[in-house]
Amino acid sequence: MHDSPRTRRLHITGAPRSGTTLLHVMILTCFDIDGPVEAEQRLRRPIPRDRRLVCTKCPGEVEAAVAILKLDPRLDVVYLARDPREVITSEHAAYPGRYFTNLRVWRRATRAAARARNHPRFHVVDYRRLVTEPDVVQTELMTVMPWLRPIRRFSDYHLAVDRPNAEWAPAMRQIRPVCASSLGAWRRHLSRLQGQINRHGDLGAELIALGYEPDRGWMHVLDGVEADLTPSVNAETPSLRRRLKERLPRLRDMALYMIRNQGAAARSLTLR
Repeated sequence: MHDSPRTRRLHITGAPRSGTTLLHVMILTCFDIDGPVEAEQRLRRPIPRDRRLVCTKCPGEVEAAVAILKLDPRLDVVYLARDPREVITSEHAAYPGRYFTNLRVWRRATRAAARARNHPRFHVVDYRRLVTEPDVVQTELMTVMPWLRPIRRFSDYHLAVDRPNAEWAPAMRQIRPVCASSLGAWRRHLSRLQGQINRHGDLGAELIALGYEPDRGWMHVLDGVEADLTPSVNAETPSLRRRLKERLPRLRDMALYMIRNQGAAARSLTLR
């Protein structure tokens, strides 16, 4: 099954627990998307046929998304950037009592995103701004992707969700108005943060470089904090087999994307 050559695809990704589900719900409910895919779906999977615009979401595949951008001129990728302290202290309702991801996984996604920062079809959305200035972010997305047709404001997205998708509720806990209550929540998980720094190294320089902190002054909150070294759902230190398994999918996904989405992608390579 192949998509129409005219189909444009918008794909949302980022590190796990970075806010991809929230943005996905906002885009599906606030823009005119005639090919919505509510369930999480990787880029390599076939998309609905004969649609003007298809929107999909899958966290954790930033590397594949960056690579596939070069293959298909009708693909745009939106990357969710979020303070790593919030990412690594976030829990998923499907795994009660466990932290979902870690600094290793966040760093891998961040490095991949940095390689695409100047690509015209790679768009970065900062989670903090999404929850504090949702309508401004929406306008910015329409500016860089003028084919997006608004039907309501991001700040009103919750009014359009009368039947939450089975995946939305566990990831977001509940559909509610946009709010900034999650910002700074990492301060309630200092043992977890200390444990992640002990495992994966200092992140002070990264926070400054990415604009999350002006200096290292925040680190005083960790003085005397005992480290929580409980493993995340995502592997903390993957085996060689696991590392290969994480890297090979990029090549596999590129090949499958070409096979299953032959239209514009195949023609793009032919012209090279």
